[in-house]
Amino acid sequence: MLQFWFVVNTLLWNIGAKLGGSNIGLNVVILFAAGVIWFGKSWRIAIRSANILLGFSAYVLISLVLELTGPCNDHLQKSLISTPLLIFLGLLGLEIGRKASYRDWLNLQKTAWWSMVAAFAAFFFEMLVPALFPEQANYRSEGKFSGFFSEPSHAAFSLFPCIVILLASGDKKMRRRGVVSLFGLFLISRSSTLIALVLIFLLYRLAIQGKVRQAVIFTLAIGLLIGAGAAIDFKRFVLPTVDRVAGIANPGATENISSLVYLQGWEDAWFNLQRTHGLGLGINMMGCGVAPNVPARYALGLADLDGLNAEDGSFLFSKIVSETGVVGILFFVIIIWRWVQLEKRLRLLPMDEVRFAVTTQTALIFCFVASSFIRGAGYFSGCLLLWIVTVGAASSWQSSLTNQPRRKRRFFLWTRRTRDNTKSDGDGPQLSAANPGGE
Repeated sequence: MLQFWFVVNTLLWNIGAKLGGSNIGLNVVILFAAGVIWFGKSWRIAIRSANILLGFSAYVLISLVLELTGPCNDHLQKSLISTPLLIFLGLLGLEIGRKASYRDWLNLQKTAWWSMVAAFAAFFFEMLVPALFPEQANYRSEGKFSGFFSEPSHAAFSLFPCIVILLASGDKKMRRRGVVSLFGLFLISRSSTLIALVLIFLLYRLAIQGKVRQAVIFTLAIGLLIGAGAAIDFKRFVLPTVDRVAGIANPGATENISSLVYLQGWEDAWFNLQRTHGLGLGINMMGCGVAPNVPARYALGLADLDGLNAEDGSFLFSKIVSETGVVGILFFVIIIWRWVQLEKRLRLLPMDEVRFAVTTQTALIFCFVASSFIRGAGYFSGCLLLWIVTVGAASSWQSSLTNQPRRKRRFFLWTRRTRDNTKSDGDGPQLSAANPGGE
């Protein structure tokens, strides 16, 4: 089920239709049906999942009050439809993560590779039969392809988890596939979003994981790729990214649409934080009422684009802070803090296979954090749902590491049932020195 969750949320979220003012992706439809079958077999859920469900449900009630009493509520129908779906999929993701064995997490490397194969097949199919991809016509005119996705930036942040999982693998063959996938995506999509995510990934490998050699090699390789692009056609391959970065650095003098949309996300978040006194608009209420009067939106309005990305904030941090206020900021602080703590404890794991299984989880957490500040398209666009599936397993395994006697300097991972010496029914990852396979 973990593999299925990953593929659906990576490749299919951008295919969908509008329901109650909200875009419902094919991933939501498929996972909702799968979840009904999943819970239909057994309604038992872990105490940890139940506690998270109760906590979030309590916040949803508070959010409903904010929506009814806030500055605008014309998106109330959208919120009432999407919030129960988010709760259901969140619970399903927690349980999938809890029940996945460490072998399932290792096998996610193969799943990531085949997901990239499918994505590239869609890219080439778009090249061969462009008439079937009418929404991407403007990007094709620039030599950019999106395949399953509506634009290159969506392809970048959606496929980025696949690339990071492959690059973080303990298998050299998988790492090589990750490099091939990365440079292939660069050539086909040429997305500034991908460049930004890769630069953050290099800092992540260098600062948090201490992978100096790999960071240097990747930096040199990317530098050579950019240099080659500049030599072939600077205006086509390099100038768009330079313009976007320059536009963000000097917003008053830019007409770059991508730069203005990104800046608009930050300005909207701050505006909504102020006008709701730090409480937020309510879940999935961003874009309601009169749009915030901010400089970037004014500049976009000159080109009749002032409604662009008004509902998703351009990136997830903007949307979450606009809708949940200070709680959203605290949410990201806690996620980043727990992620860093997990990375620290990861270095103490003596079993290589277990280490790489947990590394896959930390890779998905990193992808969620990084993309949340760069590019996003709402709660159901993949990265958030991929993060949710790590919560059950990652937090449980981190707790196991924390509870080990530090003086022995030996750390093992196991579930509560194993610690209590009870018989396993195969519901979750059970790891120990005598049973490293979780079987």
